[in-house]
Amino acid sequence: MNNSGYIKTSKNPDLITFKVMSGGTELPGKYGVKSIVVEKEVNRIPYARIVILDGSVPEQDFKLSNEDLLIPGKEIEITAGYHLDEQTIFKGVVVKHNIKVRNGSSYLIIECRDKAVKMTLGRKSKYFYDSKDSDIIGELISNNGLTANVQATSNSHKELIQYRASDWDFMLTRAQANGKLCFVEDGTVKIAKPDFSKKEVETVVYGSSVHEFDGEIDARDQFKKISAKTWSYTDQELTEVEAQDPAVKLNGNLSPDDLAKVFGIDDLQLKHGGNLTQSELQDWSDAKATFQQLAKTRGRVKFQGIPAVKPGVSLMLQGVGNRFNGKIYVTGVRHEIAEGNWLVDAQFGLSPTWFSETYDVSEMPGSGIIPSISGLHIGKVSQLESDPDGEDRILVQIPIINNEEEGIWARVATLDAGENRGSFFRPEIGDEVIIGFINDDPNDAVVLGMLNSSAKPAPIVASDDNNEKGFVTRSKMKMIFNDDKISYTLETPKGKKITVDEDADVIKIEDEHKNTLTLNKDGISMESGKDIKIKAKGDIKMEGTNIGIKASAQFKAEGSSGSELKSGAVTVVKGSQVKIN
Repeated sequence: MNNSGYIKTSKNPDLITFKVMSGGTELPGKYGVKSIVVEKEVNRIPYARIVILDGSVPEQDFKLSNEDLLIPGKEIEITAGYHLDEQTIFKGVVVKHNIKVRNGSSYLIIECRDKAVKMTLGRKSKYFYDSKDSDIIGELISNNGLTANVQATSNSHKELIQYRASDWDFMLTRAQANGKLCFVEDGTVKIAKPDFSKKEVETVVYGSSVHEFDGEIDARDQFKKISAKTWSYTDQELTEVEAQDPAVKLNGNLSPDDLAKVFGIDDLQLKHGGNLTQSELQDWSDAKATFQQLAKTRGRVKFQGIPAVKPGVSLMLQGVGNRFNGKIYVTGVRHEIAEGNWLVDAQFGLSPTWFSETYDVSEMPGSGIIPSISGLHIGKVSQLESDPDGEDRILVQIPIINNEEEGIWARVATLDAGENRGSFFRPEIGDEVIIGFINDDPNDAVVLGMLNSSAKPAPIVASDDNNEKGFVTRSKMKMIFNDDKISYTLETPKGKKITVDEDADVIKIEDEHKNTLTLNKDGISMESGKDIKIKAKGDIKMEGTNIGIKASAQFKAEGSSGSELKSGAVTVVKGSQVKIN
């Protein structure tokens, strides 16, 4: 580490030299470069902006712009140093080529990005199976033709879904959830936890080497404790973990605990309503704790340019007071070469706002092709038949949109649906229903369920015991389950009923005509208020230990083709008179 108080450059900094190369060819010296800006930051794509003098009023032409050297897609390398002792400070590709005329001066302005910019282009959807986040991230990087350097993560996902997100956004959200940062340099994407143990590459001293300095300490970002909770459907209870203290020891003499006392918020709670594993929850809370402590002291320091300063290295700050003196972790750099000088701005600290909170990582609701509709909405059924498209939809009015018109055609979610099979329960016209929208598009409505209220009360009175459940139709046909009696009842409005009752140990069929069929431990009993007729096209057979048939009036047995009465023992035929033939 340099302790001289001055920035140690490779050669005397009195002569700045640099090169701009396109496809390995150096930009000809006849084109004057007005300025070069290179920006590199954690979790960002490196950027370069080159302003070149171009354009001739007499010739009415932009000669450099006409050439193929700096058109979009050309590979660019920028080197910088002193007295021709130069090192690369940027490699990438041209993404924008524009000319500008202002106040009699004309310029060609070239904007470049690292090749990793490809990861930001286009939203994608994909399933990942039985993979760790580090495996998934490595795959995303490699699929974009880049070099991957990914620190291993611990959790393996049976399933993980990338939905309508760019590879870049998906990668960064997963990296942050594991407490890692993204470093991009010259087509290599590195994913790793911040390493605060590295030796400082330079010492920057106010009064000798500091050109500009901004520093801030914000107590709002520090907390005594960070915890995370999720719902475990396996255990049917909340799972809670507490973040481990990352003990980030960087510049300044105010600790995170000192600042946490300012507002006395003891616990910053992170909550996820899904089913994260305890390990995932721990990684998330630990990551939050690390990034919050990195946000304790933030700022930038500008000094003479050197290539060694880049995201992920450390610097030593001196001469800026006890609140800011000490080791800083560099999270961003800005090289600027202009007017014969090369200065670098080193950013330290990290925003407490996560990547997913800063950028729009999710696709717009409704895919952005129509103003979207969010949440669930109340609807009233207008019509059940004659779907104009033949899609088994029903017509539903949404009062909050328009209470006068018939509404829109909506699909109906049901318990089971398939080709010529499934459950079929349609609401009645005038019923109140709850409606959701596919992709938040107001033109793709789905009836998710039906609603009761005091205006349309439920057919069964609710109780905390919740013993009765069932279905009652408009005409009062009932299908009722009772978990107290352990019974099941089918009933029509006039009293036709089938009851299966575990409590009474009976199966009973009855009607309003006093006809009953009872099955219980004593056997089967059949009763009728009138006649019982048994008729079969085939045989009727009765068999039992004893069979007794008794007629209170007349008993008749007749066989058209013959009759037979026999016994293996005594046969008794009695009557006041017995006639045979």
